Amino acid sequence: MIEQAFEALRREDAAGTPPFAATIAAARARRTARPRRRALGLAAAVIVVVAVVVISLRRERDGVRLEIDLATVRWQAPTDFLLNLPGDELLRSVPQLGPRGLDRRTL
Repeated sequence: MIEQAFEALRREDAAGTPPFAATIAAARARRTARPRRRALGLAAAVIVVVAVVVISLRRERDGVRLEIDLATVRWQAPTDFLLNLPGDELLRSVPQLGPRGLDRRTL
């Protein structure tokens, strides 16, 4: 009884689906019909952006080239506070074991 119900569902699903060959043929037709203008427009936009970046990097002001000293630049991310842990000074030091660092009364 359950097998017959599942078989009826399978037949109903199969009746509503197109053949696999028709699906592949439609996909191939869509791929070849895609205009190449979009790709050419995207390539032109990339070339323009690269040209603007190169020109702006090479621009000199009053004959002096502007450079940034990366050693003096400091940036702090807005989420850096999440990296600060309570008691993190304990994680940055090495405990001393031995007669001075280990108290037998606390063991």
